[in-house]
Amino acid sequence: MSTPLAEVLTHLRVGNQKFLVDFYQQRRDVFARWALRQHQLGAPAAYALLQGALLDFYDQVSDGRLTRLPPDVPAHVNQLAEQQLAAAAAPLPAAEASRRQQRLAHFHQLGTDCQRLLTYFYFHGYNFGRMSGKLGFANPAVARRQKGACLRRLVDLTNPPHGFRTHLDALERFADGALDESAQEAFEQRLATDADLATAYAAYEQFTADLRWAAGHDTLRLRLHLLDRRLDQRTTSLARLQRISRGHRRRSLLWAMAALLVALGTATAWWTTSRTAQPQESWASYYRFDPALALTPAQERSRPLLAQALAEYRAGHYPTALHTLGRLSPSEIGADTLSYYRGLFLLQSGDNQAAQPPLHRLTEVIGGPLARRALYHLGMAYWQAQQPAAARDALRRVAADSLNPYQTNALRVLAAGVLNSRP
Repeated sequence: MSTPLAEVLTHLRVGNQKFLVDFYQQRRDVFARWALRQHQLGAPAAYALLQGALLDFYDQVSDGRLTRLPPDVPAHVNQLAEQQLAAAAAPLPAAEASRRQQRLAHFHQLGTDCQRLLTYFYFHGYNFGRMSGKLGFANPAVARRQKGACLRRLVDLTNPPHGFRTHLDALERFADGALDESAQEAFEQRLATDADLATAYAAYEQFTADLRWAAGHDTLRLRLHLLDRRLDQRTTSLARLQRISRGHRRRSLLWAMAALLVALGTATAWWTTSRTAQPQESWASYYRFDPALALTPAQERSRPLLAQALAEYRAGHYPTALHTLGRLSPSEIGADTLSYYRGLFLLQSGDNQAAQPPLHRLTEVIGGPLARRALYHLGMAYWQAQQPAAARDALRRVAADSLNPYQTNALRVLAAGVLNSRP
């Protein structure tokens, strides 16, 4: 959390939630120990309580109840958690709290596309040009029409309907800056003289403010939930590696004891068998992840779908990355590059058989810029698909090529003997 404390509240108010996400990642385990000691809560319940406390923290900042960063943020978060456990009354007036919760419930009733679109516009503040690039619309005008349709769907969920519904078209054009200068001035003059329009405008502003809060609240909730899943997966992986390590130590002790009881030849044969019988999990410890190329800001703007696919791949969302990659045409990035990324994404998603054809095609391109890289990943795909002979052949070619960036990784696999057949 390198952001200066004086800037944290400002960043949170304009939609930058990095402070709270980093806080959760760094303080999750510390908070769990505090919750266990003070309230006898297990880890899953403690994580859910911390997420709820951080959502309360964000709500206090966004609606102005918190105007100064507490001198001790962890202690303040613990206090919010205590209030949740005590079922303390919400500091907001009951009518306002009820209205916000209703807005959040209606927001959840919208489809995923509408939720993303409204979040981009009202929470992140994207203009229609940027929205059309991120969502694949033909032009900004289409993005604006889609945003208007989603907004009307949300308005129509309210019962009874809002009084500003009859003025919604004019209010939306005025708020979105879609009017020219003379029309803008004329509308402002109407606001000053038309009491009914002024009342509708105030209700519209309150509605969009509640929508902005709902989108920000939901964005933070989803980010914390996804982060929680990634941290749990990492914890599970570390625990599994520790179990494997303890298993290796126990087997080593048994081997040493057996060496005292049996002949040297029997012990040597048994050692060779145990060395070649590596668990399937060893694949992940030998595989070198390809982070994919980094795009410049200009390339990201000109090829938003490619930038989105690479970002999803690096975040570990491989099926989503494959779906986004499928929307690209070879003319946008080149057939070789498209085949290489398709093979990488399929390999990471666990579909080893499907990953082999695009990678194999690239290895046949003599002198191709991606041929050397593809050969290594093809060998690892063979290994993951339990085809050790094909994997050895491919990795031997990689190890013999001094220009291949994966030569060291291939040599490591071959030297370890993990691809040798059992005697």
